[in-house]
Amino acid sequence: MRCLPRFAWVPVLTCCLNICLAADAVWQGRPVAEFLDSLNQQGHQVIFSTDVVTDDLLVLQEPVTDDPIAAARRVVEAHDLLFERGPSGSWLVRQTSQRTQAAEAAQPEAEVPLPEIIVTSSLHRLEYVQTGTPTYLDRQLATRVPTTGDEATRITTRLPGTANGGISSRSHVRGGESNEVLFLLDGHRLYEPFHLKDFQAVATIVNSNAIDGIDYYTGAYPARYGDRMSGVMNLSLRQPEKPVQTELAFSFFNTSVLSLGTIPGGGDWLFAARRGNLDIIADTVNPDVGSPDYQDFLLHVGWDFGPRLQFGANMLYSKDKLTLADTGRGEQANANYENQVAWLSWKADWTERLRSETTLSIGAIMGRRTGTLDLPQVVNGVLDESRDFDSIGLRQDWTYVPSKTWMLSFGIEGKHQDAKYRFLSTKTVSPPFDSILNNAPFTIIDLDTQPEGAQYNAYVEARWQLRDNLVVDAGIRWDTQSYTMAMNDEQTSPRLSVLYRINSRSELRVGWGQFSQAQESNELQVSDGIDSFFPAQRAEHVVANFKHQLGRDANIDVSYYRKSFRSVRPRFENAFNALTLLPELQFDRYRIDPLSALAQGAEVMLSEGDSSQDVFWWIGYAWSEVTDTTATRTVRRSWDQTHTLKAGLSWRWGRWNLSAAGEVHTGWPRTSLIEYSPASVTVSEPNASRYSVFHTLDARVSRQIPVRRGDLELFLEVSNLYNRQNPCCTEYSIVATANGPELIADEEHWLPLVPSLGIVWRF
Repeated sequence: MRCLPRFAWVPVLTCCLNICLAADAVWQGRPVAEFLDSLNQQGHQVIFSTDVVTDDLLVLQEPVTDDPIAAARRVVEAHDLLFERGPSGSWLVRQTSQRTQAAEAAQPEAEVPLPEIIVTSSLHRLEYVQTGTPTYLDRQLATRVPTTGDEATRITTRLPGTANGGISSRSHVRGGESNEVLFLLDGHRLYEPFHLKDFQAVATIVNSNAIDGIDYYTGAYPARYGDRMSGVMNLSLRQPEKPVQTELAFSFFNTSVLSLGTIPGGGDWLFAARRGNLDIIADTVNPDVGSPDYQDFLLHVGWDFGPRLQFGANMLYSKDKLTLADTGRGEQANANYENQVAWLSWKADWTERLRSETTLSIGAIMGRRTGTLDLPQVVNGVLDESRDFDSIGLRQDWTYVPSKTWMLSFGIEGKHQDAKYRFLSTKTVSPPFDSILNNAPFTIIDLDTQPEGAQYNAYVEARWQLRDNLVVDAGIRWDTQSYTMAMNDEQTSPRLSVLYRINSRSELRVGWGQFSQAQESNELQVSDGIDSFFPAQRAEHVVANFKHQLGRDANIDVSYYRKSFRSVRPRFENAFNALTLLPELQFDRYRIDPLSALAQGAEVMLSEGDSSQDVFWWIGYAWSEVTDTTATRTVRRSWDQTHTLKAGLSWRWGRWNLSAAGEVHTGWPRTSLIEYSPASVTVSEPNASRYSVFHTLDARVSRQIPVRRGDLELFLEVSNLYNRQNPCCTEYSIVATANGPELIADEEHWLPLVPSLGIVWRF
């Protein structure tokens, strides 16, 4: 599961395969290169060298199958060639070591170079070489592997180095905070990309059914990506496979509709709408809890003005409305959010060597939140918050390919942003809890501010193929922000990565880079009483990765990383319980002021097969150490996991698919309230101990059913199959007894067993 394919197959090939069912031979006896080009002519990426797929290679046997990828694999492997996953959803045709050895034996005096990853047009081959270590996760993988809540982005949590617990779609990538991942849709930046963002962020605002795949970077990514320190998640939209195709889906979590197709004359369109069903489930199970409700809408229209100019128009809108109550904790919260963004893009091929992309965008975010907290003899408070954020931006990217051995990419972007904040809260902490964690007996936060300013960035990247087996990437990025008159921040971030192909089965990648993350205009920490921006945070990545092909479909991936942080801005956490509705009103809220931070670790991934095959599996182990260094001590970060083991298996049998995925990791760090009396409270050192070991198993079974029009997919998915009670946090309360007030500690847990039934109709 290292570089999984984009599953956007088929128009012409599917048609051909259907014809094969009625005729004896369509492709048999024709060139293999022509067979593969039939996919490329429809916009799909099948990458091969004409030196490997020569004109004399013919289709030996008619590929009679409903699966076009399986057909292509059979055609290619019949000539002892590899058909494997490539970058960004592409497929690669490469030589096996056996075939290379046979060629050497036939021509002992000829030098046979290591196989290159090159496209039919060798001038642009370097664009498909990945010196970094991205992982591509395709749409089919998300439908075959369990993903809680029908959320495709959760497939990233199956990889080692990504920490996540519970229902949240946010993750910690290699020790970074959850907000350190750059979130893109077809290359366009999305701000606050989660539904119910202040209440566990249960889903992204992009309908998972509209996603074709995910390019996922976990470190040392290129200079074109910036303003985030830990990772990049680029979602790509689906491409139509026929003039019109539609999907209707329903599950316990969501109801959605998707329609996409082609426009006569050259173009495509996509429409997707989704409604969350969590409010229906909550009202059915326990009407007193509340109703979390979310919706989103996505529209894309593309048009080709000839072969050298493409236009795209996109619009994304999401809306959240929720009322939640936790009577045991004395919490009630109400929130309304809206997020809307639109962008236009123009892609132009000026010459064979020079092309550009221009993007104009506009966006707006609105948020309203109110709540009350009443925990007798501990704490009580109220809050009223409103946030508004507006942005308009222009981006220009260029790619220049002067020769087949080097290329140049560069770009510039400018954005104007303004925000409005209004926050009012009062909090009263009862003794003795007012004596811990720097609490005050009574606090009022009353802030009203309107920051306004701009962001500018520019980058340059160069890629050289110094030898057949050696490729070097070098780049530099410049960023600056000016949200207030008092702040004008600049960052320069050089990057370097190297790919060395040891032999036909082994590759070594090494990367180094500096990264920065400015505090966005919409990220002001007003709820914790801060009304000014901090300077940009900085991080330095050192990454090494070794990949080796064990067999035709088996691979081993070994990585090491070291990520050091500096200029780390303060953050606020809840010492005992992070899963509250109103964290800023709780008595265990405290400030962390790191001078620096460090994340380092090693990862091993063993996998066989991919999502296009009947059987594929993976197993991965990660060791990591994640710490903050303050003025007085070095402590674990709250999401530190020393040891993590993740594994999964998927088996497709006819129209059935069965899969399971699980993980086990070191328990989450823990801060404890160790002693209580009416006069005093004693708290342990931050994260000095751990909860018990975390482990869980998820499973999914699905069945494809042909119907008169299209086909149905029925599925049952179960998260936490054996209902493991994994501890996450502790809730404290005071109860009256005959001996006086006593402190009661209730251990809270991550998700229990969660079943979900669903149906998808595709036609």
